[in-house]
Parts: sequence; structure tokens; C-alpha cells
Amino acid sequence: MKEHTTTSRDTNEGVSGTLTDLAALVKFRLSATVVLSSVLAYMVALGAGSFSWWAVCVLTAGGFLTTAAANVLNELLEKDYDKMMARTKNRPLAEGRLSSSDALLIAGFSSIAGITLLALFNPWTAFLGMVSLISYAFVYTPLKRVGPVAVLVGAVPGALPALIGCAAAEGMITTLGLTLFAIQFFWQLPHFYAIGYLGYADYSKAGFKLVPEKNGDVNTDVLGRDSVLASAALFPLAVVPYLLGATSLWATAVVIILSAVFLWFAIGFRSAPKRKTALRMMFFSFAYLPLAFTVFWLGQQLL
Repeated sequence: MKEHTTTSRDTNEGVSGTLTDLAALVKFRLSATVVLSSVLAYMVALGAGSFSWWAVCVLTAGGFLTTAAANVLNELLEKDYDKMMARTKNRPLAEGRLSSSDALLIAGFSSIAGITLLALFNPWTAFLGMVSLISYAFVYTPLKRVGPVAVLVGAVPGALPALIGCAAAEGMITTLGLTLFAIQFFWQLPHFYAIGYLGYADYSKAGFKLVPEKNGDVNTDVLGRDSVLASAALFPLAVVPYLLGATSLWATAVVIILSAVFLWFAIGFRSAPKRKTALRMMFFSFAYLPLAFTVFWLGQQLL
């Protein structure tokens, strides 16, 4: 009986460990956050159209699998660099708990399944999903060792989920879709600038050049300036959905207030670039996008 109990416990721990490694491999929390923005954009773009939980489930599954595939390919390409950084050295590929061949199979099946599910909506969603996957894994990933331009390039696939969600609802690329894409694009810049600032020493160990440098350190003047400019760009973009008739005036006002708070944190970071102000900007960025898209949707329901 004791031997049986021990074997069962070892099996459970083995299954738990495998699931944990798989979650780390696909960057589960990041993938889920990306999918959330796509689903919220879909709901905003749907307007008065008939809401379908089946469509939401398909979009969620397709978006998650496509994002997961991109993340797995990213880790495959960077596994040797991940070993050099404290924040990534325990990843399953870096430590050898999962093989590269297994990871490649997971990426392959995930990409095929994800793009196929997105194609159930229309060709645009499948095309944009493929562009997002390829540009993230094979353009953004190698550029990370070239220079800060990688952040601008990476913001494109990072913002495509909003456009995919709108295309799923509207069947084409529209002004509303491009607006939500632009909001997610500019939101990403201060979001990642804060992360790049906080993790600069760790990123440098692997040769990643994600933030501007000056005299062997972060160029906080440029980083702070760009954070403020990107945050300020959210103000005019917040008005466009209202002008398109996609949300209400009160919802626009709430998103403008959210943008003002974001800008305030960016100005605080520029005025005093340090860990405390970077953390404030980063933590608020986590809340900004889902809140803004949710408010747009609520404003639409209460027109």
C-alpha cells in the first residue's frame, strides 16, 4: 500500500510538473492577456450584432494557440540566451526539461490549429494571425539583439490581436479596427519601456538591446521622453471610437481619464527615472488596456 501511494504521488507530481513546464513554454499568462485584448476588441466591433459565445470560444482558442506557437518559437530561438538571465534561466527549454524537438512539434501543431480556427471567421483573421506569428518569432526575436528598434517592431504583432478581434466581428479591416490596433500599439511602448528599464542589467547579460543606452547605461532621457510621447498619443485615439459611433461620450471621457493617469505615471518616470516610478508605470499599464476596451464596450451597450 505504501509503495502504491508513493507511486501515485510521484505520478501526480510528474503530471503537475509537465503541465507547469507547458504553461511556462507557451507563456500562459502572456498568451491569455493577448487573447483578452482580442476578445474585447471583437465585442467592441460587434456593435449591435448578435453575440455568440461559440464565436468567442473559437476566437479565444484560435488566438491562444497562435500566440502560444509564437511564444514557443521565441523560446526555441532564445534558449541559449535564456540561460544567461536570472528571469529566464529556469525556463523548461533553457534547463533542458523539454527538448527542442518536442517544443517545435508543439509550435507546429499549435500554429496549424490556431490559424485554422481563426480562418473559420474569414480570411483576414487567418492572414493577420499568421503575420503576427511570423513577425513576432522571426522578425522581432532576432532584432532584440540589434537595438531598441526591436520594441517598435515587436509592438506591431503585439497590437495585431486587437485588429484580429475587429476583423473577426466585421469581416474586414476597418477604421475602428485600425484605431484599436493603434491604441494597443502605443500602449505597449511605455509598458515595455518600464519592463526594459527594470530588467536592463539582466537583458544585457544576454546581449539584448531593448532600450536606448548612453555611456554603458540606460539613456533615461530618451526612454522617459518616448514613454511620455506614446502615452500622449492615446488621447486623440481614445476619441475616435466615439466619432465612429462605436461607443458613448461618457465611455470616451472615462478612457481619456485613464489615459491621463497613464500619462501622469509616464511623466513621473521621465522626471525621476528610478525603480519606483518604473514600477508604477508598469503596473498601471497592466490595467489600462483591458479597462479601456471594456469601457468602450460598456459605453456601446449603454448608448
